[in-house]
Amino acid sequence: MPISSLVRATLVALFLAVGLGACTGSSGEEPVVPSAPVAQEPGPKRYGTTIVASRELGTLKTRVGKEEFAGVMCSTCHTIDIDKAPAEYPTELEDFHKGMKFTHGALTCNSCHNPADRNTLRAANGKVIEFEDTMELCGQCHGPKLRDYQNGAHGGMSGYWDLDKGPRVRNNCINCHDPHDPVYPSMMPAPPPRDRFFGGANKGSAH
Repeated sequence: MPISSLVRATLVALFLAVGLGACTGSSGEEPVVPSAPVAQEPGPKRYGTTIVASRELGTLKTRVGKEEFAGVMCSTCHTIDIDKAPAEYPTELEDFHKGMKFTHGALTCNSCHNPADRNTLRAANGKVIEFEDTMELCGQCHGPKLRDYQNGAHGGMSGYWDLDKGPRVRNNCINCHDPHDPVYPSMMPAPPPRDRFFGGANKGSAH
């Protein structure tokens, strides 16, 4: 083959190689196709905590003859004497609630009850609070107790400590504490458990 033909063939081969490289990438390799995102496995289910409040919260038991009825809304009676100033202390009560014990610091009735709407409560800053959110009202003064409650104390908890395992149920404050006389009554503690290793009732007994 003549030299000119050899040079021509070499140049053609070189141009073909450059053209193919431009189509497949500068390195001459096949283009990389992005892979689909890997699906993330869902994490473990986290259960919640249910705070149980009495169904009679925000209502009043009434008695007609021998029958007792529950579920009468506060506004049922409190809208009658619209010209009468709201009572501040139980000693001012003339018609209802006269036998109620009220021992709750220096508070008055309207420190917690909303005089503009007896179906609701009222925080110290004037915020209206529904009866089912009573713990928010209690917590504004009883901060340490609310902190302890949120950390697991009080509330008569049942269910699971570990919310990854199952749900938890706890009591509202006023399920156990009378909001008008909240000091819990004194009681005898339960007897200690019987333990044959650390003393107790079975100390010295043979098994």
